[in-house]
Amino acid sequence: MNVGETILFLFMSITFLQGADHVGKISLQPTQGMSRADLYVWSDVKKPESALVLVPGLNGNGEGLIRQKVWQDFARKNNMALVGVSFASNVDMEDERGYFFASTGSGELLLDGVRQAFGKDLPLLLVGFSAGAHFTSRFVEWKPERVLSWCAYASGFWQEPKPFNVSPPGLVGCGEEDSGGYGPSLIYFKQGRAAGKPWLWVSLAKTGHHTHPGFEQFVREYFQVILNAKKPLDPENEGLWVDIDRLIMVSPGQEHPALTAWIPDGRLMGPWKGIHKP
Repeated sequence: MNVGETILFLFMSITFLQGADHVGKISLQPTQGMSRADLYVWSDVKKPESALVLVPGLNGNGEGLIRQKVWQDFARKNNMALVGVSFASNVDMEDERGYFFASTGSGELLLDGVRQAFGKDLPLLLVGFSAGAHFTSRFVEWKPERVLSWCAYASGFWQEPKPFNVSPPGLVGCGEEDSGGYGPSLIYFKQGRAAGKPWLWVSLAKTGHHTHPGFEQFVREYFQVILNAKKPLDPENEGLWVDIDRLIMVSPGQEHPALTAWIPDGRLMGPWKGIHKP
């Protein structure tokens, strides 16, 4: 695509965004291992300050997610855009050519699409379910400096996290009746905590491999704390550490990585205890 085509494409995308439903579609060139690379974008604010990226399950279409009123209300309240990922691959999740592996091309497509839609690089928040959780976790590993916060929910396959200096706060969760996802998700959380990452674990009672409205509401409350802070929170001096089994606070310096998690604000303790059932 030459410069003229790029400008025309960007103009068309923004014009579509200003339609009655504020939803536009951006079709990108799939990278190797991808059969589809579309993004659906929503915003009814002129200058969004961030973008919330919603990533569905395997080869799913995120358009329906960004059309949900509850996500639109949250985005409008926080002057943010919504991005629904619609990526697909005809390969196994363990094949590193698939879109699940953000560092191999799909992550760059997401960044390019956001830049095309809104004219600049926006800080991101991500929510991924199942294969979308796999993409989310790998995107955070690949570009942690672009992420304000994130949630990865119910993947059955994870890449062991690596320690790094920049570590955005995040949520890892799964339903206790998700036979293919619960064990791997809990192990992934514990690996992240062992690497020093400020993560929170959520175990959902009587829940299989499907989305959970109560959990999504908690994710929004968690993100709200991060957004209200206006700056990166310091887990060493802000928030609190909790025991994920006993549901109690623990003193700083006494937290055990495999058994404790970080909550960015004490006001989240009650909502977390309301949905987290170890």
